Amino acid sequence: MKKIVLFSFIIFIAIVFFGAQPLEAAQETIRITCWEGYADASMVKEFKALVKKKYKINVEVKTHYPTDQDEFYKAAKDGTADLISPPADVAKTPRFYFFHDGQYMLVELDMKNIPNAKNILPFFMEDKSLTHQGKRYGLPYNCGPYGLDYNTEIVKEAPKSWNILWDPQYKGKYTINNNFPKCNIWITALALGYGYEQIFDIEKLDQNKIQDKLNVLAQNAKSLWDGSANPDEFPQLALATDWGFAAARANKKGGKWLIASPKEGGTAWIDYWCITHAAKGMKKRLCEEWINLQLSPKAQASVVKNQGVSPVVNNVGSLVTPAEKTLFHVGDNDYFKTVAIWQVMSEKTEKAFGEMWEAAKKLREK
Repeated sequence: MKKIVLFSFIIFIAIVFFGAQPLEAAQETIRITCWEGYADASMVKEFKALVKKKYKINVEVKTHYPTDQDEFYKAAKDGTADLISPPADVAKTPRFYFFHDGQYMLVELDMKNIPNAKNILPFFMEDKSLTHQGKRYGLPYNCGPYGLDYNTEIVKEAPKSWNILWDPQYKGKYTINNNFPKCNIWITALALGYGYEQIFDIEKLDQNKIQDKLNVLAQNAKSLWDGSANPDEFPQLALATDWGFAAARANKKGGKWLIASPKEGGTAWIDYWCITHAAKGMKKRLCEEWINLQLSPKAQASVVKNQGVSPVVNNVGSLVTPAEKTLFHVGDNDYFKTVAIWQVMSEKTEKAFGEMWEAAKKLREK
């Protein structure tokens, strides 16, 4: 009897002792391939705290910042990232295409895990770029132009046309993108008077006429940028094409840059958050938490303040100033119907645009 009592006492002590020890938190790693600024230190810190509190998991976030959309495709295909932030049109572009039978590169989102999606503007929710066979494989995060920025200390009046880039007085005083050839063909076509319904199809354009004008655009540029324009170069410039990010950063360093609204209109991208096939189980769940956090009012206000582009939700409210609300069309669903959202183009068009840009760049070497 004494032995039974002693054994029971030992068991009791063991339960009390070991039960009092804190359980070591589980570990997880989320790999993110996204444009620079989409996973800044403050966002990562908030995400880690959320995961630790809600799931008792210590999560490590590893980020990679690409300079070209090809890297999103490679990360999804090879499973080297769990989350990616590609432009909307990439997933269904023929040379990338994410939805080959039996080889989907993305996984369907569980929308009940992303409640902040209810605040996304109808315009963006109606975009079908990341839906396939009725299922959703991504959610919009932000929207911005391939825009025309101008230095108000040099260009005193807001440019009214893309044709300002061909004005001789600005030769050597502007920068344009290098690794998205289509963007430069689009603005050249717009400057020549083509409409939105024509610029995404080489069959609807006079290729020789556009080539001649594109050649001048490339030759007269001070620099060509990959990924994002260099804000450190902006003090030397009068004009720039930009996603919006560089102008915002230049202004934080004392610049006085604004975005023009050319009469010919312009193109705009929508960047999405998508989860790749590499994220399974709890990893996928944490990726959905990341997307939900990125759609919160605070994170969407940061899209305006830190990235200089438009949020996709309708509940940012007082987190932005009235001036920011106007400049970045915050919550303005109708505005986004007035721009040409990037479209999936045929292989023939993509190939032609790439060749046209390479031909124009060669003239810079002469």
